[in-house]
Amino acid sequence: MKGWENLGLTRPNKLNIVFPFYGDELARLIEQLNTPLVSDVTTKGSAPDVNEAAFRGELLEELARNAGLTDNDIQAHYSGQPLQKGPLNWEWVQAILKALDDTPIGEASIDLFTRDVYVYLTNAAVRKKIDKIVAEKFIGKECVVVGHSLGSVVTYNVLRSLGSRASAKRYVTVGSPLGVKAIQRLLVPPALAMPDGLAGWFNAYDERDVVALRPLDDRSFPVTPPIHNRAEVRNHTENRHGIIGYLDDSEVARWIYEALI
Repeated sequence: MKGWENLGLTRPNKLNIVFPFYGDELARLIEQLNTPLVSDVTTKGSAPDVNEAAFRGELLEELARNAGLTDNDIQAHYSGQPLQKGPLNWEWVQAILKALDDTPIGEASIDLFTRDVYVYLTNAAVRKKIDKIVAEKFIGKECVVVGHSLGSVVTYNVLRSLGSRASAKRYVTVGSPLGVKAIQRLLVPPALAMPDGLAGWFNAYDERDVVALRPLDDRSFPVTPPIHNRAEVRNHTENRHGIIGYLDDSEVARWIYEALI
């Protein structure tokens, strides 16, 4: 890891790095469900159901507000009469996406992110299959769990459900959207809590990362003991959200290293 190199640290002996990759399975399940992107609504006319529209509209509005976008910024991306605001107005939601395209992460990535989050959080069968892929790696030998983006939502759910059966010593989240209220309302279980057995939870984010603009503190994620937050990350990836840009941060690397030795 570059972050360790920057600190003059060497890789611990017998370190085993495991990636419980669920992306392909999630993509397959989403394809089976035929869940549209916002761009699909525009180009193919395949509108989502009311619940999905409400969630994705609420999530996008929250991301836009956290990014400092105003109603005027959003209206500027709609040619015609001023739009009626609200998550159920799909034209308004599309305009929010267009406005978010001006941020580093871009419209297409946010569209994919909100669709994937919705399917994972609302479809119990999908969530069960994804959680199983991840949970299998948390039982047995002690480990440090690193969750990025939607992965932080998945790992949080898994750690909560496993409880004392999980072998995680420390939890590190980077670029996490767990502070977003629209996501919190659909977490399983819904009541926020520190997963059992953790020696500490460290959360790092770049204040330019649209997906992770909020710290996981007592205002957005009140748990006991409190989560240690680092807002000073300067993610060097193009969209300010890439995991490598977080792992290369010296303080993120230090927290992971100290839990391994």
